[in-house]
Amino acid sequence: MKMKESNRRLMIMRRVLAITVLAGGVVYAQRPRDHGPATPPTPAQMAQRETERLTRFFTLNAGQQSAVLGILTAADTQLQALAPQIQPLRTTLTSAIKSNNQGLISSTLLQLSNLEAQQQVIRANAAGQICATVLNAAQQAQVGNGLGPLMGPGPGGRGPGGFGPARGNRN
Repeated sequence: MKMKESNRRLMIMRRVLAITVLAGGVVYAQRPRDHGPATPPTPAQMAQRETERLTRFFTLNAGQQSAVLGILTAADTQLQALAPQIQPLRTTLTSAIKSNNQGLISSTLLQLSNLEAQQQVIRANAAGQICATVLNAAQQAQVGNGLGPLMGPGPGGRGPGGFGPARGNRN
């Protein structure tokens, strides 16, 4: 009788242990893992992603894909050249707002708006070049009355190629 009771307790303990190990494994698998800071994509990577998105939308052929990739890589390179000028201005603007320095707010916003206008020009020129020189008539008709996928939100709510800073990453 004692042997049966002992075996029964042992089996229960094994089951509890197995369930605990299994549950622990499931919980561990659900935890986010910190892989360190993410490396920002290069202009070529951003252009490749956007080319893939436009390819899905417009069903671009290989020649069109190559042309779009070239246009977007050049645009992304131009945009990344502006980024080092923009980020410090955003930091300055944040400090100016927090300290209620209205003169600094105005001057910083003027500088920022000029650089952001340059970004929009680069994006619009790339979209115009793609529309006019790469897309055929049927594909141009897919754009519709607006600019649709050419200037619509790309990854993270940005324009073509995911150009510009992601929303929420502004200081």
